Amino acid sequence: MPTYVKPERLRPGDTIAVIAPASAPDLRALARGVREIEKRGYRVKLGKHVGERCDHLGGRDTHRLADLHAAFRDPSVRAVFCARGGAGCTRLLDRIDYDLVRRHPKIFAGYSDLTAPHLTFLARARLVTFSGPMVATDFDGGLSPFTARHFWPLLELPQPPALSPGKLRFAGKGSAQGPLVGGTLSILQTLLGTPYAPSFAGALLVLEDIGEEVRRIDRMLAQLRLAGIWQKIAGAVFTTWTDCRPAGALKRTLDHYVKALDGRPAVLGVPYGHVDDKITLPMGVTARIDAGKARFEILEGAVR
Repeated sequence: MPTYVKPERLRPGDTIAVIAPASAPDLRALARGVREIEKRGYRVKLGKHVGERCDHLGGRDTHRLADLHAAFRDPSVRAVFCARGGAGCTRLLDRIDYDLVRRHPKIFAGYSDLTAPHLTFLARARLVTFSGPMVATDFDGGLSPFTARHFWPLLELPQPPALSPGKLRFAGKGSAQGPLVGGTLSILQTLLGTPYAPSFAGALLVLEDIGEEVRRIDRMLAQLRLAGIWQKIAGAVFTTWTDCRPAGALKRTLDHYVKALDGRPAVLGVPYGHVDDKITLPMGVTARIDAGKARFEILEGAVR
């Protein structure tokens, strides 16, 4: 099983770079989000090209890539937060300097389209990353108390985080533990068969999505099973499926793939992804699903 590198923790006064490697953020929402981060006691440095637009993207590929590299290269920057998701990260994967990321491991936070760099950073740089809130979409107006409680301590404290995810549903038998790997299903699917997919062996596979019809979710999950991923994972973490309908068909479809785990444990209903109240999941950090005791927990800190 791969060993992943944890970035250094955040401390008040540290500088956080904000970049837009996917779609362009609303600049007023971005400014409000930046102010919320500054209230926490951090300095914010915006990427040079944040605010640019090119069709559905937050600027030209070369500019989005330059901001990503600059953030990891800058010795004053201790964390890299993404402005928003959307689309475009997969266009950058074969041009990211993974040696640079490996030499300068830093906190990298975002979700949705940021699933692509999360997974490639695991695969190519062995870097633990943080699948959680973004500046122009979640920090705008302030994080909800639930989201803040499951975000800041994960980045600021080296001990395992305390989770209070609410009511969850468990399936399978016994317990399983392994590194958290995954994110948005439709983005993860685009990496299959490429050199940028991480190892899924022994992992707890995290999956969510937004606005997908159940027939498409079924097709994507079938591809994961046919690609052998379902046979390799230790368990599954099904999270929030926002605006994925019809609800009854979705539940039956997820139950179908839970059954295909052949008794390995799964947890369903974890609040994560495209919802206001979300848990930040540190990709590459060891977690445990205990179906017998109905517990889902992260077993180690995500920073050093």
